[in-house]
Amino acid sequence: MIAVQVIEIRWTKATRGAPRANERAVLPRAFALLQAGAAYCYQYYLMHERDGFAAVLKKEKQVDHAPLKERSLVLSPRDDGALALGLKWDPSEGQPRRCASNSAIRLAPGQTARLVLNGRHASYIGQEYAEVIYNVAYGDTIARDCFLGREPDQQLSLAAHLF
Repeated sequence: MIAVQVIEIRWTKATRGAPRANERAVLPRAFALLQAGAAYCYQYYLMHERDGFAAVLKKEKQVDHAPLKERSLVLSPRDDGALALGLKWDPSEGQPRRCASNSAIRLAPGQTARLVLNGRHASYIGQEYAEVIYNVAYGDTIARDCFLGREPDQQLSLAAHLF
């Protein structure tokens, strides 16, 4: 089984700096899984400044086969039973561009990982910023609280300086 939980935090310059940046700093970077019964479980949460950073579940799916890519997250099952993870930057994640890291983490069954990207977006209404957290669990069974209560077994951050 593979469980992927994507948490996206979006904000404008109104909460970019102190003292309001503290609102973002205390936001959760993981939630309990709603359920994990299929071979691949995916949940996407959005916390946006305009909504008071309330966590909103935007998408959930459970399917029999994991995709090779979910947003910028690359999933590569290995012959030895491990799961390789990486990040392949996509322009929809914002600027600046990042170098691809297609297999930066190798998860053994029973392990979890956290991968992080951030980005700056420009539009006609101004600048917007995003932090995207990919929580991944891999194993024969996955507990609902696998992302809570302890640090992930492995972490990768491609977060860049945005200002």
